[in-house]
Amino acid sequence: MSEEDDNFWDDLDLDLASSKGEDFQEDEEKDEEQNLIHDNEEFRVISSNSTFLLGNFLTDYQLTSLSDVETQNPNDISRIPQFESEILRLLSQKTDELSPLLSQLNELSVYAQREVTVLHSYMKLLYKDKFLELEDLIPSPLPYANVVCILEEQEGGAHLNLASALENEAGLGKEQILVLMMSTKTSFKQDVRIQMERRSFLFEARALIQALLRIQDRINDFVTLRVPLAAPNVCALVSPNIASLLISHVGGIQELSQIPSCNLASIGKNKHLSHEFHTNIAGVRQEGFIYRCPLIQQQPMQYHKQMLRMVCAKVSLAARVDAGMQNDTKDDSFGNKWAQEISEKIQKLQDTTAIRNVKPLPIPEDAPKKKRAGRRFRKYKQQFQLSQLRQLQNRVEFGKQEQTITNSFGEEIGLGMTKAGFYAISGSSAGGTGVTKGNTNNSAKYSKAMKKRIEEANEQSNDYLISLEDRI
Repeated sequence: MSEEDDNFWDDLDLDLASSKGEDFQEDEEKDEEQNLIHDNEEFRVISSNSTFLLGNFLTDYQLTSLSDVETQNPNDISRIPQFESEILRLLSQKTDELSPLLSQLNELSVYAQREVTVLHSYMKLLYKDKFLELEDLIPSPLPYANVVCILEEQEGGAHLNLASALENEAGLGKEQILVLMMSTKTSFKQDVRIQMERRSFLFEARALIQALLRIQDRINDFVTLRVPLAAPNVCALVSPNIASLLISHVGGIQELSQIPSCNLASIGKNKHLSHEFHTNIAGVRQEGFIYRCPLIQQQPMQYHKQMLRMVCAKVSLAARVDAGMQNDTKDDSFGNKWAQEISEKIQKLQDTTAIRNVKPLPIPEDAPKKKRAGRRFRKYKQQFQLSQLRQLQNRVEFGKQEQTITNSFGEEIGLGMTKAGFYAISGSSAGGTGVTKGNTNNSAKYSKAMKKRIEEANEQSNDYLISLEDRI
């Protein structure tokens, strides 16, 4: 064989090897595509199964009542933490069916909140014999559970260690710790011993409360990312975070749309402590979820109360718009419009009112007035002259003591010559009578219509008196 033949066969072997490599890569790519399709199908099946199981759980869910505390186990009261891993796995998945999942998660969040309330009541029933005042000092569920467990763990320990544990583990403030330490010296019954079974129930109840709150936080985070698709106008008005808290608390956008605006401010409000004031500096008592929205917090403190009332009214309208909106139309124009209107109203209130120009009084003329006489001018001046009795009151008779009276304000007023002048005006003395016409220039003036009405009233009264005399 020649060298040319050898080169030809070598090139042929290389071409065959490269074609086999390309075929092998194509086969690998096809296998990867099939694996991805298979994984996606399995993912969809798992997601749909998880949603289906969650729906069945919510349908069959019944809240346990505290019928018998002595023998009841906390795990029998709360069932949601038993499915914590499945719920967290469902929240970590991606699904296309967003609307039914959001409604199920909102309903689950409501049930979780109810279980937290029931567990809180359960712990108060178990611990009231030992520290009854604690439920008034710490009204929130998780801090109450933490304080109970700390008191049981450090029973008989030093107060210094107890104070540090309350601050670090329970997250209490210095004021709460001070009030609690003072209450432990008076209301805490150290001689009362809790049974070991009840003590274990208290720790289990705290773990369940922590698990329920952890599930609620994950649900709120999940809903916060996807709530703009379900309630765009509410999100545009109060931010997605506040909207997710509202929807999770009430159970859905339909339920939120049915709540009147006057009740929206109290949603998410913390219970007041027995030693705290119920009103903040701005005069707001209902510090719920809506009060924490940026639209209110960005304004000065003196406008918070008015802003809260306006935002609640618009949130009620926005929820109704979102509840009646189709799934394929997600428009937040109403929410942006109402937020702009509220901002403009507050801006007008903050603007200082323009100072009006005070018009000065005209300079008085020193020259004598043009009108000094004439019949009309004399008649005009007679309206302001003193009456005869007032003139007599300003005079005092020589050599005689003036008579005085005391008015309703305790001031002594002199009568002057009014008594003697009265007889002179009337033309009467001690034994005579007479009538003299007094000054009527400054008397009250009546219009013609008023005079006519008075005359008609007098005639009617006279006719009535005459009719009575005839009957008699």
